[in-house]
Amino acid sequence: MNYDLNTYVAVTLAPNSPFLGAPSSLSTVHPALTHVGQVGQLHDVQLVSVPKEDWSNIGDDILASLKGSEGVSSVSVQELRQRTKRGGDEL
Repeated sequence: MNYDLNTYVAVTLAPNSPFLGAPSSLSTVHPALTHVGQVGQLHDVQLVSVPKEDWSNIGDDILASLKGSEGVSSVSVQELRQRTKRGGDEL
């Protein structure tokens, strides 16, 4: 994943979602979307990406398209966070 080039959106699918059988079809919701894959072991949460250059102009349209899709229960824009390293003496 490259947060410098793309914006990532986690899409949570409802139990009756038509996308559960073919999650890659989420990319058909909007032409700028690319299906990245499943989030961890959560089969009902899928990750899609949008090029940053497109996101700045049409991000709201993309979110509206995803939220309005049948079988989508929630949509969340992902942000890159730095992990903090714990020192060895904190245990």
